[in-house]
Amino acid sequence: MAMTSEYQLWQKMLAECIGIFFLVFVGAGTAAMTLILNHGAPRYTTHDIGIGALGGSADWLAIGLAFAFAIMTMVYIFGHVSGAHINPAVTLALLVRGYIRGKEAVGYWVAQFIGAILGAFAIALVYGRAGWLIGGLGAPGPFPGVPLWRAATAECIGQFGLVLGVYGLAVNKKAPNGWAGLIIGLNIAGLIVLLGNVSGAAINPARTVGPIFADWVLGGADLWRIVPAYLIAQIVGALAAAWIYPIIADFTRASRTPSQTVIQPDDQIPVR
Repeated sequence: MAMTSEYQLWQKMLAECIGIFFLVFVGAGTAAMTLILNHGAPRYTTHDIGIGALGGSADWLAIGLAFAFAIMTMVYIFGHVSGAHINPAVTLALLVRGYIRGKEAVGYWVAQFIGAILGAFAIALVYGRAGWLIGGLGAPGPFPGVPLWRAATAECIGQFGLVLGVYGLAVNKKAPNGWAGLIIGLNIAGLIVLLGNVSGAAINPARTVGPIFADWVLGGADLWRIVPAYLIAQIVGALAAAWIYPIIADFTRASRTPSQTVIQPDDQIPVR
């Protein structure tokens, strides 16, 4: 279902806030849970460090699927209201191509960051001190031995792939209807499995800042040093995808009417 003008900005903002709240609560919460479950377990390889309750990549698959299911659920609940961006980088990528108005974009960004922060605090509420002291509230960050520039590169490429999927499946008029939520969710799950042990696979500015902020406020780790690099990388990746896909697919803003500011009927624009 497409986002329509029948909804006011506050309704769209509330949809984005709740959508990303559950994205962080379910997705980042699952990441925190794996660390809590595996606390004190022996490490056998460097690739097990920081994650591994199920064993290496199996944990990342579980985390990726948690994010995917959260995204798909929020898409089908709120897609017809706001388009279910639930990712500031996705909103930016749509703004630069004229698929959302500037005033709406600013409102979306405010709602998305507030929702992500509240979602991170909800993880702390559920898991208590272990949630931030052991689980780090699921905050992303470079894994041991990974320099920040490599983690940022992973975030840039991951965000590029995520937004490319949004444009190809939810913006392109020629995309099959009804599949955007499912396929974009699975695309994100795959990116998390691939990039998790490099950067934590945030690929979402609000998902990056929310857990880091809440973790810091509660006395956990201070990861603010990575935020500028992560956000810049995510923005660059999103803008690159917004620039290149319409050129490859040969469509422009003119391919949609003003009322079709985001998506085709029966599709929504999600993302992690």
